[in-house]
Amino acid sequence: MKQAAPTEATPARPAAGAGTGLSSEDERLFRDLLERFAVLAETCFRFSRGIYLRVSGSPEPNVTEAVERNLAIARRVFGERLLEILAVMYLRKSVSLTELEGILGGVPTALLRRKLRTLQVSGLVQTATPYGRADQAHYTLTHKGTIIARLGEPVFLYLRLAEGWMKSNAEEQPAAVAEAAEKANSDQASAGA
Repeated sequence: MKQAAPTEATPARPAAGAGTGLSSEDERLFRDLLERFAVLAETCFRFSRGIYLRVSGSPEPNVTEAVERNLAIARRVFGERLLEILAVMYLRKSVSLTELEGILGGVPTALLRRKLRTLQVSGLVQTATPYGRADQAHYTLTHKGTIIARLGEPVFLYLRLAEGWMKSNAEEQPAAVAEAAEKANSDQASAGA
């Protein structure tokens, strides 16, 4: 049997060790989900290598060029608050500026409008004015935005799994509220600058 070519080292997986309070059924489910994420990660790795091979003739990217391009994309598309906006729109399907302000908590309107405009220019978000007034506009993801959100959803699911298999929403809320308050203070400071 032919062995597969060696790939980059696979990172250690989170484990539900002893003392987690998981039932044996939950433990099996946890391990099954981790295995499924490992398979997805390997599939994505191979997919990316296949794209590099098809485009450049090499299964490995030009690292310097890839870093520069990926950083530019990350700053443009996943910059501060942008990923949060995409996540909300993906799950809510359509959201008004007022609804988005309430969900994100404490983001100044002017800053939120700039972030939405950035996403529109990037082709990820579109606006529809259902009643003919700009203040009633709803924002939705474009096809491109939906594809990006769908590709990113497994990342959120994995992080939720890895951060706390059985963590209750009540335990997560105080940290989320504190983080939102810290972000709001940071956003207000940058909006005033």
